[in-house]
Amino acid sequence: MALRLAYVAAALMATPAPAADLEVFKACSVAPIGSETCDPDALAEGLGLLSAGDMRVFRDAGMESFAMLTALRYAASAIYFEAEGDGCYAEEERTAAVEIWSIWVQVPEGVPAAIKERYDVYAGVMDAVVNMEVGC
Repeated sequence: MALRLAYVAAALMATPAPAADLEVFKACSVAPIGSETCDPDALAEGLGLLSAGDMRVFRDAGMESFAMLTALRYAASAIYFEAEGDGCYAEEERTAAVEIWSIWVQVPEGVPAAIKERYDVYAGVMDAVVNMEVGC
């Protein structure tokens, strides 16, 4: 098991999300969406372009990677609809994202630091989605 987790950590380091998206995710994991450092359009686009391949390392570490991907895509939709002025749709998408994340996504104990760090970025993005201003 330890060897497998070491392999997963090495794979994470070798196949990160596109650098531009990862920087956006990192910025938005510590700042409110729409703030000076968290561009909602770039965040929605980056989250919307995530694929199963981007989440594979989490699956290999024993996490619900499909739930992560689904929640992050709902978050992208929520951000997009809010930017388009469709607050009620944004609220529905945000609610779905938050419910999926809170029920299915958790980091198991003992995962390699690289996986935990990447998880923390996505968890920070989800915290920003939870705190996003939505007008319905």
